[in-house]
Amino acid sequence: MTSREEVEEVVMLPLSEVGSIRWTDERGDKMRALRGDMPLVTLSKKLAELKVEISRQYLNRMETNTEVKSASPELVTGLCKVFGCTLAELLCLRSTKIVQLGVDKCN
Repeated sequence: MTSREEVEEVVMLPLSEVGSIRWTDERGDKMRALRGDMPLVTLSKKLAELKVEISRQYLNRMETNTEVKSASPELVTGLCKVFGCTLAELLCLRSTKIVQLGVDKCN
């Protein structure tokens, strides 16, 4: 059981309001594990079918290179769709308490 101090509280926002999602080595490792034996070129084509244009070379850098510091919400949600996983699983959010921010739409 995780203690209360270890649980990070997160505020939910629509992905349309997020410019980029922080990318880490752990997330790159998770992406590689979820991809399994699927070639990167196949992953790139599947993402293109979802209207997410990205090269296999960049996908490789996401998995192996610390120079990649962020990813677009469209790319991350596209990866989740292709892999059939949740956003929390891909982003390695194990002990996170998600709190929806109660904000009215701007008029």
